[in-house]
Parts: sequence; structure tokens; C-alpha cells
Amino acid sequence: MKTAKILFIMICMLLLPLTATAEDNKETLEPIEITATRTSIIEENQTTAITVITQEEIQKKQHMQVKDILREQLGINVVNTGPLGGQTSVFMRGAGSQSTLVMIDGIQVNLNTSGGFNFANLQMDNIERIEILRGPQSTLWGADAVGGVINIITKRGKGKPTHSIALEAGSFETYKETLSSLGAFGKFDYSLSASRTDSDGFSSFNEDRGATEDDGYGNTTLSSRLGYNFLGDGRIEVIARYLQAKNDFDGSDPFTFAFSDTLEERSTNEKFLISIPIQKSITEQWDVKLNSNINYDKLESINPVFGDSSILNRTYTLDFQNNLTLSDYFSTVFGLEYQVSNGQSTFNGNPLLFIPPSRVGRTNHSQGYYMEGRLNYEDRIYLNAGFRQDINSEFKDKFTYKVEVAYRFKKSGTKLRATHATGFRAPTINELFFAPFNNPNLKSEESKNWEAGIEQKLFGDHLILNVNYFYTDYTNLIVYVSLPAPPFSTPLNVGSATSQGVESSLTFNFMENLDLTLLHTWNQAVDDTTNDTLPRRPRNTASATLHYNWNNKLDTLVSISYRSGMDSSSFATGDTLASRALARAVISYQLNNNWKVTARGENLLDKDYEEPFQVGTQGISGYAGVVYTF
Repeated sequence: MKTAKILFIMICMLLLPLTATAEDNKETLEPIEITATRTSIIEENQTTAITVITQEEIQKKQHMQVKDILREQLGINVVNTGPLGGQTSVFMRGAGSQSTLVMIDGIQVNLNTSGGFNFANLQMDNIERIEILRGPQSTLWGADAVGGVINIITKRGKGKPTHSIALEAGSFETYKETLSSLGAFGKFDYSLSASRTDSDGFSSFNEDRGATEDDGYGNTTLSSRLGYNFLGDGRIEVIARYLQAKNDFDGSDPFTFAFSDTLEERSTNEKFLISIPIQKSITEQWDVKLNSNINYDKLESINPVFGDSSILNRTYTLDFQNNLTLSDYFSTVFGLEYQVSNGQSTFNGNPLLFIPPSRVGRTNHSQGYYMEGRLNYEDRIYLNAGFRQDINSEFKDKFTYKVEVAYRFKKSGTKLRATHATGFRAPTINELFFAPFNNPNLKSEESKNWEAGIEQKLFGDHLILNVNYFYTDYTNLIVYVSLPAPPFSTPLNVGSATSQGVESSLTFNFMENLDLTLLHTWNQAVDDTTNDTLPRRPRNTASATLHYNWNNKLDTLVSISYRSGMDSSSFATGDTLASRALARAVISYQLNNNWKVTARGENLLDKDYEEPFQVGTQGISGYAGVVYTF
């Protein structure tokens, strides 16, 4: 009843008359610069299909975790296993979850053992913006960037130091406390945050199927970004992020192997990232950047059925990048990347079930040499072309390339673009060597992508339409297939697969304080051999977000996200999932310069759904908080 009252009040506030006049805001926003393209090109001059989630949008939507805001974006399907802490994978443009490269402050965080990145524990703390580049980006970033790149950027301190304390509480006995501070002193700037999240959660195994045990969660996240400016335009930074998370989960019954919550299973994840980028202009035309970083990730799991396990991933990267301006119209970026990737997996097994123990450890040394030339003729004609050669010690060397072209009609506000690019993903350590769930004969996954798009601005940028068509041809796509007996699954190269789709967005900026965003992705990803739809790739995803701000004090937002039915790819029968639509509402009210109160409601329609098969999901729930800034 308390939750229902909170949601009722929120909905009533959202229905306040939209005819109220907001205070004029004549401030001109600075253009957004994109760093995932290795150059600071403003968003409107990009030739790549890109989405930028700004700090303003992050604040308006009030999502607790990065996975939740990604769920609403073009070309992306997020599959979350159970409550907070459950395995969370991202599928972009029909590519596998291991085929999207994730970076945090320039650090590649995909795991060497499994290949993908688990978004389960990544909080929104201290994040300034998120850049999503759709389509192959291997030319600049090497392996794993087949579906695209998700680049997460930490806040940079500026201006007078400010500090904040935030408290939030809500359904499932969920509590979060956050401390943050950022600012600058002369040539030195800083950004710091610390948070703690606790939740009793709900059952990973769907309660409608007989589950009774809640699966709890705890997360401690520390984030920092320290910067110092020297010798005019020189800059050095020390960027670090640490998290420790613990969660309970449900596994399989020891006799039937059916998903259940009869046994106590839990995992602990510890992750540490540190990056030290140094950049300086050598001449007026030549800028250099040296970035050294470390990614450390350790996951320990207790599983009474199949056996306990420990997975350790360590990646050390040194990247030397050069940006050279050759004329008013032409520039180039080139450089080299050296990376040492280590992965160790230990699996104790269970002799009672004839499951043997297993241990594997591998280290890969890789070098990447990249170059890309960029032409911008009077912000009208754009041409990008580049290539990359990857050399490594464990897998076959790979050559990738990309060509992008765009033309802007300034009078009509029309921009046309087209791209052809290649990408690859090497088999992971687990896929090749982690017995018995391995296949040592796997080949690298390769892709070729063609796409074309149009952007149209109308009524002084109050209406913006984007439509983009893509077609990706996969060779040796790596997919896990089910087996009737232990080990129940094995990775195989699908002979060939194709993924084609249309990404559409429509943004209405009615007034300074009222906007509506509509997004839709149609994606058909199929195995060309069997003509079956690839698992966890829904045909349609969509979202609608209406935002209204009243007198810069009351901020309200309602949104609906939709996913059509899909194959869950579980090992049970009947694992085709029905479509689902989730509604949420968000409110914040600025009481004065120091105090702000917030509230949000999730799954307001109390939709009962599964994602994936047999896994529990969040019902109708409410959360409220307060933020004190000084």
C-alpha cells in the first residue's frame, strides 16, 4: 500500500498542466565532443552512428545502474538475470554479448576469460556521459568491437569545489548512500565519489514457479579522477575505480538440473581499474597522448551443485596515440597499442555428478597498429577512412578497415551518411581451453558491415529525425549450443549469420522545458544455415520518454520501454519469451540551492515477465531519496 501511494502521488504530479510557462533559459550549450573516436569531434560532425547520453539525461532519468539506461537505447538489448547483482549482458545490433567492446575512461574492461562485460555491478556513480558507437569499430579498437563500442566517461572536476550527500531507499529493502565531491584549485582538478548499496532483493528463480528465497546484494563503489594541467596545454590524469560486490543467486537442482533456489549459492566480485593518460601538443599541428592502464577483475562463486569456481582477469595496456592536423580540412590519427591479457579459471567440479575439476590459465601478448584519415570540408563534406593490423601470440593476426562518408545540406538541415567496415572477435580463453565447456577448434568471429542513414532537422532543431539501416554479415559466428548430456553446452562456429535492421529516432523539443523522444530498432539476426533467429536478439525494441520541467524546480519524466518476444537460449524446452513493456516515472524537486528530493517508480504496470527463461524480474516498485549539496 505504501508503494502504491508513492506511485499515485508521482503520477498525479506528472499530470500537472503542461501549459505552465517556464522561465526563459537563454544559455547556449557547448557542443558535445566524442572521445571514443580517438579525436574530439563534436557530435553533429560525426560520420559514425552514435548516441551520447549526457549528464543532463543521466540526472533526469535517475537510473541506479548503467544497464538500466542502456536498455532504452537504439540497437541494444539488455538481458538481466534476476535481481541486483545478477549476470547482465548487452547485445548490440545482433552481435553476441562478447562482441561489444566496453570501455571506462579509456580502459577496455571486457573479460579475457569470458569475452564480455558483466554490467551487473556498474553503478551510475561519478559518470559524466556515455558514448555508444554502433557498428564495427575494430579499426580503432581492435578485437571485441564487432557490434560497437560503449564508452563510459567519469566526471571531471571544474570550478569551485562542491560536495553532496545522497540517500535513497525503496522496495526490496533497498538502500543506497552516496558521498561525492568535485572541483578545481588552479591547475589541479578532482572528482571523487563513494557509495554503498544494499538490497534484500527477490528470487533469481521466478517466484511464480515456486521459488521462496530472496537473493540479496551488496555493492561498494569508489571512483576518482585527478587531473593536473602543465606547460600550457599539457595534462596528466590519474583515474581509478574500485568496486566490491556480493550477491546471492540461484542455480540448478542437483538431480533434475532444473533451475531452482533450493541451495545457497553466492558470488563475490572485486574489480579495480586505473588509468594514467598523459597528453601534450608537440607542435601546433601535432598532439600526442600516452595512456597506460590496468584492468583487474576477480570473481569467486560458491555452487554446491557443479562446484565452486574462481575466475581472475588482468589486462595491462599501453596506448600511444598521435593526432596530426595537416590542413584546415584534413587530419589523421595514428598510433600503436600493446596489451598483455591474462586469464585464469579454476573449477573444483563435483565428483558425485562425475563433473571433473578444471583449471586453465593463458596469457596473450598483442600489438595493434592503427591509422585513420579524416576530411572535413566546411562542415559539409566528411570522409573518414582507416585500417588496423592486430598481431598477437595466441590467435591468428587480423587486418580490419573502415570507410565512412557523409554530406550535409546546410539550408535544409539534412545529413546523409554511409559506412562500410569490418570487425573481428577472437575466441575467448574459456571458449578455447576451459574443459569441458570448450572447443579448441574455434576460429575467430569476423564481420562485414554496410549501413546508410539520414538525419533531418526541422523547425530550428525543434524536431530531429534519424533513420539508419545496417546490414552485417558474420562469418564463423561463435554461439553456445545446448547438449542433451553433460556438459550441456559447447561453443561452435555458426557457418554464417546475418543481422540487418533499421534504427529510428524522433526527438521533439517543444519548448525549453518540454521534450519527447521516440526510439525504435527493428533487427533481424538469423543463422543462415538453419534460418533460426539468433538467441536473445528480439526483432523489435522501442522506448518513449516524455520529460517536463516546471520553473527549474519540479522535474518530471515518464517512459515506456518495449521488447518483442525472443528466444531465451536456456537449456530447457519452451524457452521462447513473450514480449513485454515496462513503464516508469521519475520526479525530482529542488527545494532550494542545497536540498533536492527525488522519487521514482519502476514497472508501474506491474508487468509479469521473464528475461531470460525461468528468471525472476522486478514487479511494481518505488524508491525515494534526498540529495544535499554544499
